[in-house]
Amino acid sequence: MTTRGARLDAGSTAIIEDFPVALAWAPDGASLAIGGGEGGIYVASIDGIVRQIGEHAPGVLELAWQPKGAVLASSGQDGAVRMWNPAQQGQEPRLVVQSPRWPAGLAWRSDGNQLATACGKDLLLFDAEGRPAAKFAGHKIAPSHVVWRGRDALLAAGNGALFVDRIADGSIEQLGLEGTPLTLALSPDLKVAANGLADGTVNFRYLNTRKRSRMSGYAGKVDQTVWSANSRWLATASTGATSIVVWDFSGKGPEGSEPLQLEAHEERIERLAFQLNGPLLVSAGRDWRVALWRPGPGQRAALDIQLLDGPASLAAFSPNGRTLAVAQTSGKLRFFAVTGP
Repeated sequence: MTTRGARLDAGSTAIIEDFPVALAWAPDGASLAIGGGEGGIYVASIDGIVRQIGEHAPGVLELAWQPKGAVLASSGQDGAVRMWNPAQQGQEPRLVVQSPRWPAGLAWRSDGNQLATACGKDLLLFDAEGRPAAKFAGHKIAPSHVVWRGRDALLAAGNGALFVDRIADGSIEQLGLEGTPLTLALSPDLKVAANGLADGTVNFRYLNTRKRSRMSGYAGKVDQTVWSANSRWLATASTGATSIVVWDFSGKGPEGSEPLQLEAHEERIERLAFQLNGPLLVSAGRDWRVALWRPGPGQRAALDIQLLDGPASLAAFSPNGRTLAVAQTSGKLRFFAVTGP
């Protein structure tokens, strides 16, 4: 995709009667699932048609669409994990987990054959039909975030610990994490795990060598950490921040270097998102602004800025990177086409 002069062209809008807290694109990029803070689960097509497919009363936690598949996984404050097939209207979802605790983390393996989630100190795996596949019960701390590392391992982060769970032998390795993680982001090349921490730092763990680094200087809790598709750039933001801090992992990495500072917002940045297949970054803020960027040396100006009619809460690129969805706190969903000159 050409990025010089890339811009956002406004498209359709949709409305849900809820506060959006989670977004998940369908693999074909034709529709988007939205989870509401009051429990509704909705599917919106890119032409703005919305329907509710179910709920997690009193609120949705996470959504995850099966890669290359038809199944939408959801977790909620009711302690449940469910699997839905939105294409089959009227079909009851499959109940995968019912727990007295809130499920934490919801992640499909890249081939779509297994789903991982954490309940208490246990990490649970299920097949694509919702049947139990494996259980890791040796965590000393309850994980709050879960991601796959390829097909053979999982990373799980909890208060003061980063775990590496290996599928082949069921082993669990505990690595130190000095703080409470608000995020867990794995670089696409599977080499670096980044945690945004509540103490205003970012923890980098180089997984091949186990080397760890910390970056400080943030004004608030670091609640945004997203990787570029080529694993070079890690974009971060802290609570209350109006600027994006971007670390460069090329060469010797970010240690001892100055990060890029991207400025376009006047109020708190609520969401950062990179394209899955390209270099573009989007930021959406409480100041009603959506900014498009291409981070890089000398690339500090926004390529485009769109003004909404209210604060933004979420943003996500479609799988092919050609459509951007932005959810507003009011329940409005805006679609933008990502175009070149």
